[in-house]
Amino acid sequence: MSIDTKSQDSVKRARTPRRRAISPGRTLGPVPDLERHLPQEWWRSLFNSVYLKTDGDVVENLEATRRELDAIVLAAGMEPNDRVLDLCCGQGRHCLELARRGFRHVTGVDRSRYLVRLARRRAKQEGLKVAFHEGDARRFRLGDGQFHSVMLLGNSFGYFDRDEDDQAVLRAVRRSLLGGGMLILDLADGDWQRQHFEPRSWEWIDENHFVCRERSLSADAARLISREVVVHAERGVIVDQFYAERLYSRDSIQTLLEGCGFSQFRIHESILGDSTRQQDLGMMACRLLLTARAPQTPAKVKKATVRF
Repeated sequence: MSIDTKSQDSVKRARTPRRRAISPGRTLGPVPDLERHLPQEWWRSLFNSVYLKTDGDVVENLEATRRELDAIVLAAGMEPNDRVLDLCCGQGRHCLELARRGFRHVTGVDRSRYLVRLARRRAKQEGLKVAFHEGDARRFRLGDGQFHSVMLLGNSFGYFDRDEDDQAVLRAVRRSLLGGGMLILDLADGDWQRQHFEPRSWEWIDENHFVCRERSLSADAARLISREVVVHAERGVIVDQFYAERLYSRDSIQTLLEGCGFSQFRIHESILGDSTRQQDLGMMACRLLLTARAPQTPAKVKKATVRF
């Protein structure tokens, strides 16, 4: 008996276990399998004011941002007249610092409306000229061949549950670059994370809030799944949330980049996480700074086969 495509899709959806949504102020309690509770598009709701509290020791650390950009500008050979795109720019910390250094053509794109609005407010307050846009990293279109450099920094790559989506991000980046333009990636060292991630941790993030975290590898060991319970000392649970990042080794990220048409792959240095709290750095603890070049002329993008 044949089943039409629509029926097959219905059966597939029916067999897929539903992930239980967690209301703000609620917690699931102990869970045996973090991956089972991971929302497919967790990144749609995670990057908000709570994120700036839990991760502010790193992502709001101006001195760390300056040191990162020192290394990035040197590695990529960036010049003040270059057109630079910061993809997944968050609240614009790298964009704004580039503008402070005299870079005249800086653009930031992020999926979080909250963070994009915050970036625009900060740019306006400082009188800095940066163009911020809300958009999906897989499908942003700011014109083909527009940028000398595209940056993906602070572990902003590898959020999707399919590696095909990571390829879509790289294809979009390649389209946006000038011939021979530079991609700059700052991402977690996957091999290091597999060996050193902390299964459980907790820390105070200010005088009133603390965060408890659990971590485990996905069933295929390709992603690190994290759970974060943020608690107010008097009011109780603020949020119980799950997120994940794909763990690329040095070899697997090179394979992915080359399969998407990039060349001259180079790892410049390891970035050791720097925090104002010096407690749980998580995915920011040990990262790789790498660069790769887009082709001089348009080329067909191959589908990469990546082994983790």
